[in-house]
Amino acid sequence: MFPARKKCYFRGVASGTEHEGRVRSALTSALGSVPFYAKQNLAPLVTDDAPVGDVLARLPLLTRDRVRPTLPKQWFPEGRDAKAELAAGSVAVIEVGGSARVRALFDPKWWRTQELRALATNPHARSVIEGELGPWKDTVLWVPERGSGSCGAGDPSYDDRLEGTRLHLNSRQDPTFWTEPVMTRMLDELTIHETMGLLADPFYLDVLARHAAILGRRLDVRGFLSTMRARPTLAHRASLARVFQGTYIDVLGAREVGTLFVQQDDGLMHHAPISTHVELLRAKVETPGASDVALIVVTTLDREVQPLVRYVLGDLVQVAPASGNVIATVEGTRDDSVVRPDGAIVTPGALDRAIGAGPRGYQLVQSAPDLVEVEVVGGTPTDVQERLVPLLPGMRVTARAATAIGVEPNGKYRTTRRSLPGQALALEAVFEAAGGNHSS
Repeated sequence: MFPARKKCYFRGVASGTEHEGRVRSALTSALGSVPFYAKQNLAPLVTDDAPVGDVLARLPLLTRDRVRPTLPKQWFPEGRDAKAELAAGSVAVIEVGGSARVRALFDPKWWRTQELRALATNPHARSVIEGELGPWKDTVLWVPERGSGSCGAGDPSYDDRLEGTRLHLNSRQDPTFWTEPVMTRMLDELTIHETMGLLADPFYLDVLARHAAILGRRLDVRGFLSTMRARPTLAHRASLARVFQGTYIDVLGAREVGTLFVQQDDGLMHHAPISTHVELLRAKVETPGASDVALIVVTTLDREVQPLVRYVLGDLVQVAPASGNVIATVEGTRDDSVVRPDGAIVTPGALDRAIGAGPRGYQLVQSAPDLVEVEVVGGTPTDVQERLVPLLPGMRVTARAATAIGVEPNGKYRTTRRSLPGQALALEAVFEAAGGNHSS
């Protein structure tokens, strides 16, 4: 699966006509052969005489609430043996999502293939993956997927964490329990592995980067570093810049749909149309601190098991000016956005820009319609409070010092949380073209 040095391995990005054809084919296949869709009789809505955009507009949005009770059998195409494939491990059931967690079917071989092809839409990443700097080897740093460690047990060996040309750097889910020797070992292994690409959750990477700075070391990554699986904060970017001066690529993706957007040479994140078609549904309410905010809706193109049609991922983005499917920033999720009493939504990205790079970490919780409370790590609570007040008129803002921000049960970190039962953002009320038969 990995390309030889200088071998032309990746196909170019599909043209508009070719992409439309792939979308139409994916819709026909999913709606006709997957029981979840077939029982809804949606296939006749896909016609050859209408543009793909019009075809998609006829179809309902799909939210996690509708997926949750239907796994796994309703998502295997006709003729596939769900029980046998799950038992063999070729398909696994995983948990995805942040605040609105749900199970999904996952094909690891599909994931690795689409991930590399999507990264390769960035010209520098493509040259590295194809071997311009030496044999491609990647290292990953996020919630452990290979080997495990605990407070009372040693780390798995380097060989135990090796998966082909990929090294799993971390074996402990909560960086709070990383010791100095463990973090130094991680820095050493970047060199030992001859890492060409480091793919990392920015919250995990921030802990390692700060340790490297204390030691006066740099991250030995020879090709590029890519942050994914979470939105990096301004503080993350600042700490990373102290220990890494190479090519840095932002990526937005999700385990249930694949890689969606990859940062390019213009600094913007472009849609990587390898495995998905995306729709950007603009917000029709005020979004202070962010402009042209949109909700991402995804249709998968090459997922044989659990293909998703008009799936509401939940992520919000700022669309780049005068562009199609190009985004300027990832703003966080709709479930983690603050909802002001006047109906405006304030994205995690807008909150982060207001707070700035001063604190090492923070978590903001909206615990009442007119109240937000912030825990601040390594910064001045009063300064954070003063920075947030102009963005949140009509709301009480309190801030206090904290020693650390706890990790979620699934190993993810959240900078913001909206803890208001029954206060989900209704799609049709907040986003354009979000009507239709769906759950919110």
